Amino acid sequence: MHNGIELNMDMKYMSMMNGSAKSISSGKDEEYVTRVDMILPLGPDEIDCKTYKVEYENTIVEVHLKLMAEKKDDPIITSMLNLQIGTSNKSGLPEMLPLEVFTDNKGVYPSILASLVFPFRIATWVDNNHETGIKMDYDYEEMQVTGGPKNSEKIKALLIINRLLKSLNNSNQLIYEDITAFLEVYFRKGDFRPILSKLTVLASKNAYKNAIYDYYLKNHNRAKIDASLEQLLTIYKDTDINDEISLSNLVNQTIEDFLIHNIEHRRWIEPFWDGERKVNIGENETLIPRLPKNETRIQPTLHVILDMALRPLGVHVLRESDEGVGSLDFRFSYTNKEGLPLSVGVEFKVAHRKKIKHGLTRQLPAYLKAIRSRHGTFVVMWFKDEQYFKEPKDRELEQMLDWLIKEAKKISYELNLSISAKIIDASISPSASNL
Repeated sequence: MHNGIELNMDMKYMSMMNGSAKSISSGKDEEYVTRVDMILPLGPDEIDCKTYKVEYENTIVEVHLKLMAEKKDDPIITSMLNLQIGTSNKSGLPEMLPLEVFTDNKGVYPSILASLVFPFRIATWVDNNHETGIKMDYDYEEMQVTGGPKNSEKIKALLIINRLLKSLNNSNQLIYEDITAFLEVYFRKGDFRPILSKLTVLASKNAYKNAIYDYYLKNHNRAKIDASLEQLLTIYKDTDINDEISLSNLVNQTIEDFLIHNIEHRRWIEPFWDGERKVNIGENETLIPRLPKNETRIQPTLHVILDMALRPLGVHVLRESDEGVGSLDFRFSYTNKEGLPLSVGVEFKVAHRKKIKHGLTRQLPAYLKAIRSRHGTFVVMWFKDEQYFKEPKDRELEQMLDWLIKEAKKISYELNLSISAKIIDASISPSASNL
């Protein structure tokens, strides 16, 4: 059974060390100094960046707050340069994503760096007796049931940050899920040379999954997305999916009520466009205008949106499933109460592509035959407007939609299929009907 976006949820609490754990496993805690670096989810105007002192466990911990102006100032991202984090090769998403996706500021600067200096060793994971210097006392079988244990070093740092915020009458209080990446650096007292650094990333329950979603839905308000998803789930949670017809109806309604509604009326268009940018060609700086992304770069975002909407309803969304006759863009699968597997297919094209008719009348029917389904949907993304993009030159939106519907009815009749056609207006200047 395919599981749509296979985000490997074992990717939690990934860590990378520079140095040997054995180097800090001997001696007493008070013989060491520990620095913990983390990026705070606070704006530059929410707290003064300077050095503070916070009482903790009968001692004083210094908290240095620094405004990082650019990437080179960021110890988290510079420590991640030898780390590789990717998606499953079955996910339908690019296997390697930029490291900034998995940081707490997502590579956006300025950001506030908190460096907490503990006058003792805080590592609970060191073992004086084990030859590696690392404690090996986790019950991994139990962790498969409960999930990974919470990181005590991270908790100590958050407690101190919250005490500082409270002392400053700052209403912000951080919770465990707010921080997903942090760096521990260990020193011997009196020696400013670090003897060990340990980077921990994906250090919260849903850090990996949220990072993927945020990457493909950047510049969108997650609260509004979640509210829209909750509304959709409320409407369709009791929907009975007994056959292909009901599965196809659910998929089409989700495309209409969630995908099309939010793209056209809430203007979720940014993920589908390349922004205007300047590039150097020879010795000259040239302005490259905004252009729609191609289908290969659009599909991962559509996949994430559809997966977010349909997975809670038990529908799996598989992208680019190889059906032996080519790759179907999206296959939607569901197992009904009788244990019967159901599938419907959806093919996406951009309106300015030349082989629109071939995709509707040849490709999609062939894919449906391969997955033994009679129901499919052909969706076209429209980018043309009067100002930013002029393709296709030979049709306007309403003409394209009328033509698509007629062709879908014709091929459905000829091949005894049920193919519906839809169009999504993702233009920068939408038509008046979508305002």
